[in-house]
Amino acid sequence: MATRTRQPAKTASRARQAPQPRQVLGRDAWLEAARRALIEEGTAGVEVNKLAKRLEVTRGGFYWFFESREQLLDALLDFWVQTSTAPFERIATDPEKTAPQKFQMLVDLWLDEKEYDPKWDGAIRDWGRTSSKVFDAVHAVDDQRIGFIEGLFGELGYKGKEAHVRARVTYYHQVGYYALGVRESRKQRLELLPYYTKVLTQRDVDA
Repeated sequence: MATRTRQPAKTASRARQAPQPRQVLGRDAWLEAARRALIEEGTAGVEVNKLAKRLEVTRGGFYWFFESREQLLDALLDFWVQTSTAPFERIATDPEKTAPQKFQMLVDLWLDEKEYDPKWDGAIRDWGRTSSKVFDAVHAVDDQRIGFIEGLFGELGYKGKEAHVRARVTYYHQVGYYALGVRESRKQRLELLPYYTKVLTQRDVDA
């Protein structure tokens, strides 16, 4: 009588399979988690344990990239400083665009909220209320952005203090829009755009 060869249970063999290695997160992942935490919780949320929980990893991985929480906070501020003026500079120095086109690109930058993230900007400004180092960094970035916008107004034909004041009014108007928590749909903002443009530049939006 033939004997049946017993096959090992597949479920048991699967259960005994070696666990997959845990994914190693890089520096950028910790920095992005810190950025999100700052936006959602302020600096109180930028704690190593809280970030590890967000990332679903142990806190030990953090110390491969940062010596301390303070070093992470410095890196977070540096990241904002390095990236926050880049879109404004790109628009202001585009050699293929006319001045009116550049102004429209600036408006689109604020409307689209992709390259420019008002929540990220606002979180840094809130942090600056309790840190003189951050406060100084914010003002330096504001001055750079205004400088780029002033150059744009120079291309529109305004010179000296008039170009500077128009740049400041344009910039402060937009920063204030977010600071005051104005709630308007994209459709509403687009409907008002020609009027804002005419007030700020004395030109029609498609001039």
